Amino acid sequence: MANFTATSEEFTTFFEEMVEENTTTAEMEVVAVVPRAPRPPDYQGLVFGTSLVILIILMNAISLIAFTIEKRLRTYNNYFIINLTIADLALGINQTVGIAHTFLAYFPFDRDICRFYLGFRHALFSVSVVGVVVICIDRHRATYDPINHFISRSKRKATIMNALTWLISFGFWMPYTVGWDFAVDHDNGRHCVGAFSRSTVGNIAQNIFSFFVPLVLISVLYLRIFHKIKETVGGKSVNSHFDEPKVKGKLGKESPSLSSSMTTVAGDLSSGGTMEMKIPAPQVTSVGKIVKIDAKEHNTNRESSNEMQKATRTLSYIVLSFIIAWLPNNLIYLLYAIDARLIATSLLPRPLRQFFNWLRYGNSLLNPICYAVSQPLFRHTIYNMFCRPRNYC
Repeated sequence: MANFTATSEEFTTFFEEMVEENTTTAEMEVVAVVPRAPRPPDYQGLVFGTSLVILIILMNAISLIAFTIEKRLRTYNNYFIINLTIADLALGINQTVGIAHTFLAYFPFDRDICRFYLGFRHALFSVSVVGVVVICIDRHRATYDPINHFISRSKRKATIMNALTWLISFGFWMPYTVGWDFAVDHDNGRHCVGAFSRSTVGNIAQNIFSFFVPLVLISVLYLRIFHKIKETVGGKSVNSHFDEPKVKGKLGKESPSLSSSMTTVAGDLSSGGTMEMKIPAPQVTSVGKIVKIDAKEHNTNRESSNEMQKATRTLSYIVLSFIIAWLPNNLIYLLYAIDARLIATSLLPRPLRQFFNWLRYGNSLLNPICYAVSQPLFRHTIYNMFCRPRNYC
């Protein structure tokens, strides 16, 4: 195991949390501390970090404005997307502090600000991760129990579930970072290093519970959703899962002349969180009489196929970008927590490790792109915002 308390601090850039550089000599086969001279201002990191943070803030702000001005985007499913957008926007704003850290080669504020900065950064990352888990859970229920899911869902329920992602994330990370640092009066140093980063067990535990456990849940749920859709839908409309109502005539026999138009389900949610449906009542001719069937007898309490397809497509893009952006960095971080020598090799140079850290922050930039790719109305709204702003005046 790597001894974090025995090593000296070294400058960590904006995106890098691996705060010690250890090397192994073949002759002594021990971990040796390599002293480093103070680094000059990092202009390349300043340009890259500033550009990325500006893009994160800009893209998520545009997404949030689009959800605000276009009522049709504020559906039950998109409430979870709005939650991710708020978290990514807050993360971008929080990382403006990191830009100064990158450029100056040291954390420019006092120790208390450092502690809260670390707590907010990890908590906001966690909101995004837990938010993806919540979306997968909701989509899983919508796929396997569509009727009860549709009946019980509402915007109020979505808001409560979103609030839980913030409560869980801040409830874990603020005590784990800020609380731990204050409890032991930890010296965060000039490079703003949390106390948990000095503990091998603490490092491994937080890495497993904050990423790998959610990753397993997301993977299992998504694969089950994909399998169910492929097995039961197979490219057909979701409505094909539900049997048409059987109507009996006067003599108790099923009438052969059931004339019913298709049930139309609007893809938008009303302000009350329920679907707007137009259900023409089917008519049955039996022994010269017309018998009207109550529309409630129809099995219509379910998502429309269009809504389900959009929600599943959006989830697919979000999960894919999440895995691509987070997995490499967290694997490296886990290996580093176990033993720094596992990654201190020529096969994994410092610039490559930094790239994988940058990629994790890039996930906050990829999410708005996922929304635009998967939802035509979202793209159309953004286009109108810039090209036809009078539509929203």
